[in-house]
Amino acid sequence: MPAPVLLMGAPRSGTTWLHRLMLEDPRCCGMQESHFFVSFGSVLADFDRKLSLERPHGLGCSWKRPELVQELRQLWWRTMRPALQARPGARVLLEKTPDHALHLDAIHALLPGAKFIHVVRDSRAVCASLLAANRSSWGRDWAPGHAEEAARTWNRFVGAAETSASNLPDGTFLRVRYEDLHEDAIGTLGAIMDFIGLDHTESGLGAAVESVERASIDRPGHNPYPTAGELEGKDVVEPEGFIRNRTSDAWRSELSRRQAAQVWRTTRPLMETLGYDRNGPRKG
Repeated sequence: MPAPVLLMGAPRSGTTWLHRLMLEDPRCCGMQESHFFVSFGSVLADFDRKLSLERPHGLGCSWKRPELVQELRQLWWRTMRPALQARPGARVLLEKTPDHALHLDAIHALLPGAKFIHVVRDSRAVCASLLAANRSSWGRDWAPGHAEEAARTWNRFVGAAETSASNLPDGTFLRVRYEDLHEDAIGTLGAIMDFIGLDHTESGLGAAVESVERASIDRPGHNPYPTAGELEGKDVVEPEGFIRNRTSDAWRSELSRRQAAQVWRTTRPLMETLGYDRNGPRKG
């Protein structure tokens, strides 16, 4: 099986952009975000908790833990089948679901050989994008509609991923700043390819960046992922506004001064830990 690499981060942090850049390499395969661990990430924790109660119950009444882990692992690979079939010679499976930032411990328990890429973006830019999503039909049911709530969302996702990272084996977790990818896409992408173990050339990475940029202009809304299941054979496109202009500081005009101050106040401790200040990402 291809080595699994999971891309995650707070919603609207740029995971889709990075995913599509990496999928330009034919040695990588991937599909639309699965939300697999959103659905199944709590199964093992719930298994352990209910067995530890004074009145044990739950899945432990039927399953031994190693057998349940193996069953879930097989379900994961069956879920990834469309991506594997689309590129049968791929060496790396890229699964991109932002919400998996909340489930790193469960993912590592199920896929001990997996690597993780955490895409981090300035909390103010993320909050501006979340508020914009809330004003759209496709984002209204999940994106927060107030700056303070959006800031708490950023804290929850980013904090969970960074906390869980300390429990992972060395060499399995990479933090990528959106702003670094924006400023130096080729250099940042090269470091990512080194992390997942794929050789590369500067010209090849440049071609990937150009191809994704050209597609966003020539085919807005284009969805490059294989379709299967209930979507098999359907023409799935991204809704208008889902792919935004890739800028690193549009939040300065999109957020009011009051909103920007609210977000900074709520996220400042974690932002500073990750190398940001009031002006944006610190250099070096």
